[in-house]
Amino acid sequence: MEKIAFFFIDDVIWVFRDLARQRPASLFDTPFMSMLKENHDKYGLTVQLNIFYRTDFFYGDDEFTLAEMPDIYKSEFEANCDWLRLAFHAKQEFPDYPYVNATYNDVKNNYEAVVTEIKRFAGEGSVANILVPHWLPVSREGCRALYDCGVTITGCSYGDTEEYTGDQSVLPYGHAQRLLNNR
Repeated sequence: MEKIAFFFIDDVIWVFRDLARQRPASLFDTPFMSMLKENHDKYGLTVQLNIFYRTDFFYGDDEFTLAEMPDIYKSEFEANCDWLRLAFHAKQEFPDYPYVNATYNDVKNNYEAVVTEIKRFAGEGSVANILVPHWLPVSREGCRALYDCGVTITGCSYGDTEEYTGDQSVLPYGHAQRLLNNR
């Protein structure tokens, strides 16, 4: 029986920081990437890493962006792009729901920043054209931007941009304060 498994992992940025700073001999010499490779070899795992452009300031001053990721692993990424794909997720972890009311240019610029860096350090073949935006909801204009950027499938919702009236009861449970802090 053929063994095939697929899944995606959201909110990925820290492994790139570790690769950039530690510079192991191989992409797969880190625990996270090693685990993915082992499961690919054993079970036929294919995986998509949904990545942020940068670490969030919420975690303090230890800042990192994809622009700091070296291209020394590019040949390894390219050799494994049949099972290991990288995709745009968001600019950073916070705020929650970053694209719920985003403009066309907000989404396009964030997408292009992430994808430009992926192509530079991992090769064009590593870029996934299927994506899951951070927290899913994307404005109608944002969906148009993703389409114009070549995204073929996205797990998102859209709707009209609405003015917030101050009624927290209309916001999702548990997210009202975080959303309000950033919008």
